[in-house]
Amino acid sequence: MFRSRLLTAASALFLSALPALSLTLECKVPQSNAGGGYITELYILQYDEAAGQAIVSDGLIMYYNDEQPMKAKVSEDTAKKLVLTWNVQMTNSTGQMTKMQFRASYFKADKTVTIRAVPGGGYANDFEGRGKCKSI
Repeated sequence: MFRSRLLTAASALFLSALPALSLTLECKVPQSNAGGGYITELYILQYDEAAGQAIVSDGLIMYYNDEQPMKAKVSEDTAKKLVLTWNVQMTNSTGQMTKMQFRASYFKADKTVTIRAVPGGGYANDFEGRGKCKSI
């Protein structure tokens, strides 16, 4: 379900409002139990360094955000690492509403990414996935 939504996301991102993008990444994250179902297999990250703006998308975002990618906050941009953060309001498997806080850390030298998800509201759980990115 999330994978087909992401193909739509990738198309939408290329038609997005960010004008001269300096970085567009396709990041593949192998599924594992550590992801808890919140870390998906494929992420599209776009970053316009000049404007300091970023857009992210994955199947989860497309599902909970009306088939639209969403803006991300650029938390860190150094020679070694780019960190983007965003929140997704969702309903979990037990029907509880929660705001999942996501963080993508892209390591420029080896093109790896770590995606972390932490539920808001004082829950102790956190979820993580690691993968590789390529420029598209």
